[in-house]
Amino acid sequence: MSSENPNQVKYGCFIVIPLKYDPRSFKQSELEKIAEYKPLVTMDLNENIKIMLDRCNDAAVGSCYSIKYSQLISNLCIPNEMSGSQGFFVSNLQGNYSFDLISAYLYVFHTQVAFLCLGISFEQIKALQAICNPGFADNEASFCWVDSSGKKHIFSVEKWLSDFLTPLGLHNFFDKSPSYLLDAYNYIFAVVPNRFNTLEEMQKITFNLHKMMPIDTPVEDDAEEDIRYVYAAKNQMANSYRWGCCVTSQTISYVIADEAMNLEDERKAQAEDGLPVVLLSLYEKYTCLRFTELITHMEKKQLKQLKDLMLKFQAFGTVTPANLSRWHNVKQIYAHLLQVNDIPSAVQDISAKISILTAHLEEIERTKSETVINIITVFGLVSILASVLSIVQILSGGDTLIWASTILTTVMLVLITAVAVWNRKK
Repeated sequence: MSSENPNQVKYGCFIVIPLKYDPRSFKQSELEKIAEYKPLVTMDLNENIKIMLDRCNDAAVGSCYSIKYSQLISNLCIPNEMSGSQGFFVSNLQGNYSFDLISAYLYVFHTQVAFLCLGISFEQIKALQAICNPGFADNEASFCWVDSSGKKHIFSVEKWLSDFLTPLGLHNFFDKSPSYLLDAYNYIFAVVPNRFNTLEEMQKITFNLHKMMPIDTPVEDDAEEDIRYVYAAKNQMANSYRWGCCVTSQTISYVIADEAMNLEDERKAQAEDGLPVVLLSLYEKYTCLRFTELITHMEKKQLKQLKDLMLKFQAFGTVTPANLSRWHNVKQIYAHLLQVNDIPSAVQDISAKISILTAHLEEIERTKSETVINIITVFGLVSILASVLSIVQILSGGDTLIWASTILTTVMLVLITAVAVWNRKK
């Protein structure tokens, strides 16, 4: 197996963790204390798409926040106690690997779903493999942070994330999942110094990134059918390509050529341009899963509220690739994300479920209404009979004035009814 040359490749990743919340317990005020609202400024998305994450817009479906680093690690240590060069280590049976926690973003959507995006960097791709343990239902890796004196402090990632998220009213999306990280979507990117002459070069590297293997290791897997590739347009002057990406249902992997090997600039560019595209697709996917969960546990009185939320989601929250961007490759990436996650079918499925439940409840309400009307009709007939008997008793002992009043009133009612019927026919 080939070894990685740190001078030839630099790695970064956004670990996108799906979350959920109850609007009654979500702490917006607490979020504002530890994070800063971040409007979209990317030019890769059309303006009507960017306003979907503009909290000042009535049609917004959510908001993005940049989390302060000091707040993110406050449950672990005091920030100035961290080692400057190697902040964290992850260990498994294959070895020990260092990584750095660089940044974090929190996307909160109105459909009771949210995503925590942890930005990390590492020198060896196996560090990410140890962190995420792809393809397995559990993860036995251990984590530690390193203080300024070089001493290692073991900590639990699950407890750290829970202690950070729970006070905000955010919880792991899957209640019975043993880990936040196992359900995460991985946005992987690698920076290399040289541009690419062929598409095959980018395919090989991005597929390796998807498999979380060194980029120069021979890797093949014909069993994976959800692989899609997208590339930058070829630079005709340089006769080469700058970037390519591999899209799957669980990862998106970019390789970018940058002679300066500036990973920090590339991280900011990916967070600004690429991450929102991925989040829009994941938002649609997990909204459908969230609606399914709410339908399972909801009460009858909540159906109308859920139906209104679903109608708003379908009307304002879903985006077609054609409307996403002016750049074809950006639209391709988004279209592949929708396709490999089968999101259009999920949206149709949840809509059909809500329609069926609505029709069923309407039938129940109609039956109840008819029962009440029948009861009222019976009481009405009894009341009419009682009134007739009362009138007969009054007339049988009444004088000429009572008879005249009764006849006059009857004639007036007949005339008024006849006039009303005549006007209705006209």
